[in-house]
Amino acid sequence: MHISNISNDAQILPLIQKPYTQSKVNTHRSKILLVRSLLAVACFSTLYAPFINSNVSSAALNSIIACMMTFIGTTYAMTKLSRYPGNSSLMSLPSLVLIHVTIAALIFISFRLEYSRLVLSIGILSVPITLFVQHHLIKRLTQASTYLVTPFGCFQSLKSNSHNQFILLSTPGFGENNIKHIDGVLFDQHEKLDGHWQQFLASSANRNIPLYDTTEVYESINGKSPLDHLPELSSGSLKPHWLYRSTKRILESLLILVTSPAWLSLVLFTALLIKLESKGPAFFIQRRVGQGGKEFSMVKLRSMRTDSEANGAQFAGEDDPRITKIGKFIRKVRIDEIPQFFNVLKGEMALIGPRPEQASFVKEFEEKIPLYSMRHVVKPGITGWAQVTHGYADDEESTKEKLAHDFYYVKNISLWLDIMVVFKTIKTMLIGFGAR
Repeated sequence: MHISNISNDAQILPLIQKPYTQSKVNTHRSKILLVRSLLAVACFSTLYAPFINSNVSSAALNSIIACMMTFIGTTYAMTKLSRYPGNSSLMSLPSLVLIHVTIAALIFISFRLEYSRLVLSIGILSVPITLFVQHHLIKRLTQASTYLVTPFGCFQSLKSNSHNQFILLSTPGFGENNIKHIDGVLFDQHEKLDGHWQQFLASSANRNIPLYDTTEVYESINGKSPLDHLPELSSGSLKPHWLYRSTKRILESLLILVTSPAWLSLVLFTALLIKLESKGPAFFIQRRVGQGGKEFSMVKLRSMRTDSEANGAQFAGEDDPRITKIGKFIRKVRIDEIPQFFNVLKGEMALIGPRPEQASFVKEFEEKIPLYSMRHVVKPGITGWAQVTHGYADDEESTKEKLAHDFYYVKNISLWLDIMVVFKTIKTMLIGFGAR
């Protein structure tokens, strides 16, 4: 039956499954649930066994509850973080366990609750071991997923990976590929499809085969947005929810104020070294473009000679001769960015967001890259998704690539993505990725 008159928006869009994530695979859900349950029971049975009797102490009970909450909280956080591209859930396991243990310790101290060091020690050891074993057992229970891809949108950029296989269709249909099981069909919801392709999508939905938007799949695999296949968006549709903005503002300010003795001491010590090495101010203040295209004065520790911009603004290159000896080190480990905490407290920046650029660069890139100003929808950050996944940009092509990562962050902004950036930033500081 020919159905060329079917409305794409009315019939197909409601059938799209959301969200697609890189970790989405065809899994034996009942087996995975059984594995998780058995491992949790085994873990806490081991923990409980020496203490189960009629005279169990409140200290032991409090400690057992803390360990159970650490297990549940870490499992939940690992599941959330594994949604983002380039992240292995095991990478964040040590940090998440440490965070939950620290929270438990603060609760014990704040409310003067009794606790057992022995029980907590067993828990601190058993929880990460259990989650590590759980991760590998579940990985064995998963099988590769097979997706059919319609030849529209950014389909050229999709490629197979360890878990997923993408098969490009030349004509609408299932038979020619001789596939036993199909886990989903990918199509670009913003393309005008003819009746045959619409009929194929409708047939897929009738077979209970999930439909996914190609752009979302591309983003979930690559961690960036395809700039040449973006739907029409307004700045209002990208504006983060007020609750997220308020929560982030409060948490960032509290974190900066609580840790101020440590970072202020580091900044002052580094400033002294800068003054001893070369003449000129220890701090470098420069006008940058922030949220809404408004300019502000961003402060950094000086890492270059005082005449570094005598010939105008320019990007730092590899082994740039303008960079001082102290500057090379503090740029590598990002110490030069710490004074921007003052910009965060003033509300001009955030800890996490697209890096702010100079007005001259912004004007140049806006002329060459039409979507460039979209990155100003959110506050600029000291670190960001583009910095920890792409690195440094010093020309038009690398700036486009960086913008694609920035736009992914703007579209998917959330506290969980911010946490992911924090973990990647720590790794970046340790290895010096993208520093110049």
